[in-house]
Amino acid sequence: MSIRTLATATAVAATLVAGAGSAYAASTSTSLSNGTLYFTAEDGANVTGNSSLFYSTTKYKKTGGSTVNVYLKLDTSEGIWSSPLKSVSSGQTVSYSFGGKSIANDAPDCEATGLMDASNGGPYYTPTVSFC
Repeated sequence: MSIRTLATATAVAATLVAGAGSAYAASTSTSLSNGTLYFTAEDGANVTGNSSLFYSTTKYKKTGGSTVNVYLKLDTSEGIWSSPLKSVSSGQTVSYSFGGKSIANDAPDCEATGLMDASNGGPYYTPTVSFC
């Protein structure tokens, strides 16, 4: 995965070990001028008992500014997946869950990043997390 620099965003990352063995969940966020972009990725062993999958959600909590249209995305070494276009106003939160993705085919390095494209700028990234 390429290294990404966020010149104006403050990034905070936290990885949580959930359960025993190789089952992990990881959450991270990036503070933006008008809100916060959140990302969570979790080993499927935690969610469905299937450790060959991972589950992820990208969320944006808007705290100020005018209404914007956004695409919430999942970025891995193997591709980028996108939500439908979502409109979000100050005080609202939008999120998108990407369902079960194959670790072997979609994120063989067990790393993923949250991403948002907005009508007023971007792309905005969260720090990359490891989830297995």
